[in-house]
Amino acid sequence: MNSKLPIQEFIQIDTAKKADNRTQDGLTHLAMRRLFVIYNACRTLLAIALLSLLIIADGSELVSQLDQDMFIAGTTLLLMSALLLVGPLGRVVSGSQTHIFGLLLFDITVIAIVVGAAGGILSGLSVLYLITVFAAAAIIRERILATVIAAIAVLAVLMDTAWMVSRSEATLNMLLSAGLLGSLLFALSLLVQVMTSRLAQAEADALEAKAKVEALQRLNEQIIVHMETGILLADNTGTALCINEAAETLLGLSAGERVHLLSISPDLANQYQEWCETNTDLPEPFRIAEDGPTMVASFVALSENVANSSLIFIEDYTPVTQFAQSLKLNSLSKLTASIAHEIRNPLGAISHAAQLLTESSTVDAADGILCDILVSNSRRVSDIIDSVSEVSRRQAPKPTDILLNRWLHTYVEEYRSLQQQRCDVVISDFEVTPITISMDSEHLKRVLSNLLDNALRHSLEEGDSSRIRLDTIVDKQGHLVHLDVVDFGLGVAEYNLPRLFEPFFTTSKHGSGLGLYLCKELCEINSARLTYRRTGAGESAFRITFDRVSSVS
Repeated sequence: MNSKLPIQEFIQIDTAKKADNRTQDGLTHLAMRRLFVIYNACRTLLAIALLSLLIIADGSELVSQLDQDMFIAGTTLLLMSALLLVGPLGRVVSGSQTHIFGLLLFDITVIAIVVGAAGGILSGLSVLYLITVFAAAAIIRERILATVIAAIAVLAVLMDTAWMVSRSEATLNMLLSAGLLGSLLFALSLLVQVMTSRLAQAEADALEAKAKVEALQRLNEQIIVHMETGILLADNTGTALCINEAAETLLGLSAGERVHLLSISPDLANQYQEWCETNTDLPEPFRIAEDGPTMVASFVALSENVANSSLIFIEDYTPVTQFAQSLKLNSLSKLTASIAHEIRNPLGAISHAAQLLTESSTVDAADGILCDILVSNSRRVSDIIDSVSEVSRRQAPKPTDILLNRWLHTYVEEYRSLQQQRCDVVISDFEVTPITISMDSEHLKRVLSNLLDNALRHSLEEGDSSRIRLDTIVDKQGHLVHLDVVDFGLGVAEYNLPRLFEPFFTTSKHGSGLGLYLCKELCEINSARLTYRRTGAGESAFRITFDRVSSVS
């Protein structure tokens, strides 16, 4: 069974979980409470209006002709019950359908008393049943109960009229009026029930739509927060208004920091400004720091009603570079392997012939010097072929989690033991928290061995010192770890820096020019970066930058 749910099904499930359990047929408890308060207010006003008939001159004649005491008793009961329901008792009654049904029966009884005291259907007060029937259809959820209230009201009208006809207080024609009023009560009840049902459904649909929107918003927030692509919302001036977590990590920003693109990267700011002016998206890779990852930006305009804001998508360009580099190296490896194989055999023959000539008695001293030159240069070419073959035989990395603190100490002891000359490799103090990186252990050994050999050679050549220092710097904001191999030579000349990592480029008479190139390639296929820099004290250093895996307490 597939455990993954489509987004639509996820939204439906989330919406169902967020739905209010107090709703039934779309009516919420809050809506019920509002309707009940309105109805109770109408009851209060109705009781006051009926009592005011006793004060008004023309109104008092209507009641004085019949049973005034019963009229006062009915209206007083209505007013007292309405005032009692204003407080906490009203919340109790409005929260129970049974209590509401009982209240409506009470109101029909009180209205029957008031109408009977005022003269029945002849008084015209029978229309007061409309209020109770309307309230029943609107407040009571069960249609049957609401219809029962309407039927009781109709029955009260008919019984009251029939009683008056039997006592000769009304004519038979009044039964027709009572029947019409009863029909009106039934029609009103059914109409209001249908309207209430549709309004309830509309309210339920609105609640469901609101829950879906909230679910979509939460889903979008989670996607934006956890996606690897950095997203910035920037205005037309280049100020970043909103930044997601991935963008903060890629750009090295603090959480919630609102900055201008120019302070992040001039290249990024220029690209954004050019896009705003020309609406042409021509992304160019850029870096925040010299030893930082390569990134590329793309821009998308939002609607005009969002204050001319635009979205900037920041992506790590390193995987693309690594893929292109891998394709290039695969082709280069096959080519170099073929060339090395074809050159090795004739080169061996030349070297062997030169060695035989040096041993011949017919060769004079001048020719012997030439033979020595042939032998030494043949050996150098053979070393270059070995280096090229090493590049072509390079295998895919097998990265493992390396506890850098412990691993470096073990490696340095091993390196010292293999050196024939004195070598003083100093490891600077680490943080208290151990640092874990991910890299192929054998590849890291080969890179460090080459860098340490170069550092040792330049330190001895320039300063007659065999001291090398390994510095570890933790960039907590960018989640990076830097390992610097510091030597005490003169360093790389400024004009040689652009070609430093090119294959076959070397400033040494005995070097092949493939060492640093191979180190850089080994770092890149392990998602690390090798760069050259000067320390704060002006010392020469090669820096390896790793992505930090974790900190173990």
